[in-house]
Amino acid sequence: MILAFRQALICLLFLWLPVSWAAESGWLRSPQNDHASVRVRADTTAQGETRLLIDVKLENGWKTYWRSPGEGGIAPSIAWKENSPAVNWFWPTPARFDVAGITTQGYHQRVTFPLRVQGKAPATLAGVLTLSTCSNVCLLTDYPFSVTPSSRDAGFAHDYAQAMGRIPLAQGLTDTLQADARPGELIVTAQRSAGWTDPALFLDSVGEVDFGKPHIRVDSDTMRATVPVHDSWGEGAPDLRGQPLTLVLADNEVAQESELTPGDAPAAVGGGLPLWQVVLMALAGGLILNLMPCVLPVLAMKLGSVLLVEDKSRRQVRRQFLASVVGILASFMALALLMTILRLSNQALGWGIQFQNPWFIGVMMLVMLAFSASLFGLFTFRLPASLTTKLATRGGNGLAGHFWQGAFATLLATPCSAPFLGTAVAVALTASLPTLWGLFLALGVGMSLPWLLVAMRPGLAQRLPRPGRWMNGLRRLLGLMMLGSAIWLATLLLPHLGFSSSPAEKEGVNWQPLSEQAITDALAQHKRVFIDVTAEWCITCKVNKYNVLTTPSVQEALGQPDVVALRGDWTLPSDEITAFLNARGQVAVPYNQIYGPGLPQGQTLPTLLTRDNLLKTLAEAKGETP
Repeated sequence: MILAFRQALICLLFLWLPVSWAAESGWLRSPQNDHASVRVRADTTAQGETRLLIDVKLENGWKTYWRSPGEGGIAPSIAWKENSPAVNWFWPTPARFDVAGITTQGYHQRVTFPLRVQGKAPATLAGVLTLSTCSNVCLLTDYPFSVTPSSRDAGFAHDYAQAMGRIPLAQGLTDTLQADARPGELIVTAQRSAGWTDPALFLDSVGEVDFGKPHIRVDSDTMRATVPVHDSWGEGAPDLRGQPLTLVLADNEVAQESELTPGDAPAAVGGGLPLWQVVLMALAGGLILNLMPCVLPVLAMKLGSVLLVEDKSRRQVRRQFLASVVGILASFMALALLMTILRLSNQALGWGIQFQNPWFIGVMMLVMLAFSASLFGLFTFRLPASLTTKLATRGGNGLAGHFWQGAFATLLATPCSAPFLGTAVAVALTASLPTLWGLFLALGVGMSLPWLLVAMRPGLAQRLPRPGRWMNGLRRLLGLMMLGSAIWLATLLLPHLGFSSSPAEKEGVNWQPLSEQAITDALAQHKRVFIDVTAEWCITCKVNKYNVLTTPSVQEALGQPDVVALRGDWTLPSDEITAFLNARGQVAVPYNQIYGPGLPQGQTLPTLLTRDNLLKTLAEAKGETP
């Protein structure tokens, strides 16, 4: 009797064990790949629905791939055997791997893929899982499996829910999301009211297109990712405008999958110029700064310092101008350091943004007042006798003063946007940190060129008139110029104190607040749009306003019923204005742009406006020839 009972028990075990084991494949390994293990499980407990889990374990240093591997690798796949089912394969949020300039998207250590069978599943699910795993080498391995779905795995529901929790959601991460493209580049812009911690972007493949590593910048609640785009054969730069694409945006363990159709992005800053051409533009932009009205008071003071020295030896003049050159270069390096700190702390970047700080404006105003008072003879800067003697015996000749002249000339130049300057600075602030420092150095060298010319040819300074009574009048003129600069700086403090500056004259243009939505609405109504981004501290903006924007012909053109005039004020820090400029690859004001039926992508105007060019572009925006 006991023997019969044992035999019956053994039979029951043989009948039960295959059913239990068939619900999962067990951990599968391949003799050709001892760096990965795979397990396939199947379950039918969810309202008669058949679900699968594919578990992958990888040794340290090994990875496998997402559904779109990137520039290398192969996505996991299953070749089903007889009675091939229709299966939905869900993909957890991947990670990015960058090796030797190649960017890929995938997983490391351990990943679980949830799958769901559409319709009725076969009694047995059998197939071959092909898995690509890579470290220093890549292995493509096949794992045959066969499972019979059952409801006996008590932990399956928990594991499946956990795996589905790692699948990107359809919404919930971003408040707004848009994609724009131009040949060779994709720009993804997203806003999130909760801010960003460490955003990551993953893109699905589009035809024969490869995506490079995204360059991501965060400005407050706005994330902007710029992605290089090239074809798989390295020929040309694909244009993704109008082509649907799928992307996953992730941040702080929250991910969202979205489908977008990229619109038209403005032309790239610098037009995709090679670095050497941007360096030349930086040199030219720095040189032209010497001609801008911002630098004129300091240049005049520098001229006066030479005239006030009776014994103008070549050696003395050379040392004075070289000291000013060092001051200019030191100031540009200080600006590069400031921009580096702002970038590393994900703060706004821009040319002249220090004039948005009331403390900076106040200090500069006091310095200009001190120089003005000194030139009027109200007081004299005197060093202690011991320090004066020390400087004289060492040949110092007050070189520190000339150093600070160069430094102040640089700081006063920052609210000016000279031609070529905006492009060079925009490239610098979006490039790598070494490139940023190199381009700011080029800007400093460019601005220093006239000063270096005098240092190399001191005879130019020695040809100035001899000192005389006329110099008293010059001192008063220089003092007035410095006083004017101090008064101008004082007016810049008014917005920080809650006072709105009133224009000297009424404009006949109904300016509306600048926003992306306002542009979209105007274009939907087939209207033209004129955009003016300005700031009270921007000297070039004032020049454009009084020389062009307030002229009767331009006022009349901007007052037409089909023209919407939008103005953005960057006098004080503004996340909206900063995001607007960044989306167009700009970092400086003034910025003027025109949209319309004839210019749906928008046309950016030169830094220094001309009436004829503005009116011509505005006419083109209407779709008519002028």
